[in-house]
Amino acid sequence: MGRATPLDDLGFPVEILPHLYLGNAKNSGDRDALNRHKIRYIINVTPNLPNVFEGSGSYKYMKIPIADHWSQNLASFFPQAIQFIDEARENGVGVLVHCLAGISRSVTITVAYLMYKEKLTLEDAYEYVRVKKANIAPNFNFMGQLQDFQQQLNLSPHKCQCGEAPCRCRHLHFLAPSRASPDSGIEFDRFS
Repeated sequence: MGRATPLDDLGFPVEILPHLYLGNAKNSGDRDALNRHKIRYIINVTPNLPNVFEGSGSYKYMKIPIADHWSQNLASFFPQAIQFIDEARENGVGVLVHCLAGISRSVTITVAYLMYKEKLTLEDAYEYVRVKKANIAPNFNFMGQLQDFQQQLNLSPHKCQCGEAPCRCRHLHFLAPSRASPDSGIEFDRFS
């Protein structure tokens, strides 16, 4: 068909970090796009959706059987998901983190990874993802689990070398928080 162009990827997951992609169920079944982006690891954060290419031997899967519901404990899977993502990235291949819509569960896993690996606060990790993919809205319970994870990691909001809290130097201007998710209506002040 010819060379791939950026227009070919409309609707494909967003690359959050090198080799780390955030997407939805449709993305997980698009073999051409998975191959084009060198994705070989897939985290399926759904209880019901199949691991489409599991039998092919071309992809390594991790299944997190969690529904997008307030009663679900997604945080218990953070360590395994972080290790799985690290393994893919260390091997120089892509990893897709997906749920049904790519808005809540997969975003929660991706934000947790950024908090752990990049030492970002919840607010900064959330904003970093939101800048790359505007339609994100983890459910209220998952946001609470991320807040608890932030405390476990001893990440302090507004940490900066300038010494001011909140930081006024804009050292990390691309992470400048907006204080709220436009999609979910959740204000971060509720979690601070």
